[in-house]
Amino acid sequence: MSNHYDIHPSTELRELFASMPIPYQGRNPEQASVIFVGLDANYSADLFVDAVFSDLMLEYHRDGVAFWQKHNKHHPFLLEEYPLKKNRGGVTYHRKFETMGLTAKHAEFISFVELLDVPTVGSTEKKKFWQLFNLEHARQLDAIFTSGADRLVLLSGSVLRNMQHAKNVHGIFSWLPATVTRDKFHQIGKTEFHLVRHFSSDIPLGELKFMGRLIDAQCTKTGSKPVD
Repeated sequence: MSNHYDIHPSTELRELFASMPIPYQGRNPEQASVIFVGLDANYSADLFVDAVFSDLMLEYHRDGVAFWQKHNKHHPFLLEEYPLKKNRGGVTYHRKFETMGLTAKHAEFISFVELLDVPTVGSTEKKKFWQLFNLEHARQLDAIFTSGADRLVLLSGSVLRNMQHAKNVHGIFSWLPATVTRDKFHQIGKTEFHLVRHFSSDIPLGELKFMGRLIDAQCTKTGSKPVD
């Protein structure tokens, strides 16, 4: 199928995203202790040709916490039913994520959000990305990021660069430093912002394990009280 970058052709997936006040996977980000921020929810169109896997993807997007707890995997890409090659695309990303050592007990604490509020298909193309960028969605994310709640917000370099561009063009994410050179690069109230390597990159096992311990400690710390 075409590798042209655009909104994903799956009607069900698009409608599911549109039905959510703020699209996310896993825990609602307003209630989460840990938030992973990505560029977009990008999937091959071929995934939705397979009826069984299409249903699994929709199950995951409807309730990522329940999905993780039911299947003991944080994402459908790690299931045996995955119909495409397992050494390409997002599979590598999610295998490395799994290497951190997080389990279903962490599911209720972790949220995944993206800078775009629509699912996409194809290789990211800068001009089209910014055509799809929804400033109101970004403002909703910004309100969560700046609430000062006790949480970790984890961002890769590519996400940070796009957020800095949005800051310069739209005035959103005004708290972002102009340059980021260290892991923990900012704090607002009890919210810590950490620069992390993208999971599709070559990350040493020790670094992944360290990140897992950091996340586990945050989940443990906030596990006995609601995020405020």
